[in-house]
Amino acid sequence: YQDGTALHMEFYNGKAKYEWVAGPATVNGNTDIPYRSRKIGNELYLINWHETEKKDYLTLVFDFEKMLMHSSIIVGYENKPERPLKTVFKSGIIDHLKMAE
Repeated sequence: YQDGTALHMEFYNGKAKYEWVAGPATVNGNTDIPYRSRKIGNELYLINWHETEKKDYLTLVFDFEKMLMHSSIIVGYENKPERPLKTVFKSGIIDHLKMAE
């Protein structure tokens, strides 16, 4: 992302995983997350998932032609003191892309 945070993300067998590799959340992540996706244009994909244990809901748009991603995330929707509710609406640059063959 333009704010200096970065993550590594993978999609495999109908599941997703991610790990933050730069920024304050470094080494936080999750694995084996069921996700839904839809191709919405040429090299353009809409993806979402619900991390029920974290109480997060993510919607991502990947534009592989322009090497950009856009995210809209509801973080901590239970709004507990240890993890207060916040929303995220950011765009970032895809720096490396490896497509499955």
